[in-house]
Amino acid sequence: MAQNDREQQSTPLTKDAVIAKALQIADAEGIENLSMRKLANSFGKTAMALYRHFDSMADIQQGMMALAFSEVDTSPIPGERWDDTIRRTTASIRAMDLRHAKAHFYLMASSAWSPGLREHTDRVQRLHHEQGIPEEILMRGWRIIDAFLTGFIANEIAEMERADTLPALEKVSWLETAAGAYSEQSFRDGIEIIIAGIRGLAAPDPCEWYTPDEPLRK
Repeated sequence: MAQNDREQQSTPLTKDAVIAKALQIADAEGIENLSMRKLANSFGKTAMALYRHFDSMADIQQGMMALAFSEVDTSPIPGERWDDTIRRTTASIRAMDLRHAKAHFYLMASSAWSPGLREHTDRVQRLHHEQGIPEEILMRGWRIIDAFLTGFIANEIAEMERADTLPALEKVSWLETAAGAYSEQSFRDGIEIIIAGIRGLAAPDPCEWYTPDEPLRK
């Protein structure tokens, strides 16, 4: 028996194992090449076996998104300012999306409270609620942050993928232009503009919001 066949038979077909394998395939081959049949084959099973755990590929995609977003740095740091929290978490979201660029999470149908994003959204909300950011300011600020992240990351990944398809001569001149639009500096600049806007929305509040030294979570 081949080594791969033995590994397939020894891997339990659990929901967590299927989701992890689906993300692995999407990272390597692109989300467009992920199918129930290919996923089942990786376990030495038929596609029908997956339907005992999932209703559809959309359910698996939501699980993939939840798994990837669990990588985002949303741990509370005692004494951290709210604006530093935003810088840290948004940078971590971008880094995660770039690690899983071929999974194209930004194209998946989801909302902040969809199964794929619910736990991540709850972690971020808890961070800022514990810092004491007023509810209205938090809601308005994160709407803009979410829109910025979605647009910037989607276009950044699209530009990366387009660059891979360009002829060598065209690639050099084109990349010089694209590098400025979707660079780490541009991303940081966008976040700083949003943070300044949040301060403006909250005025005359001095925005002295910090993560407490003692976590409020039970």
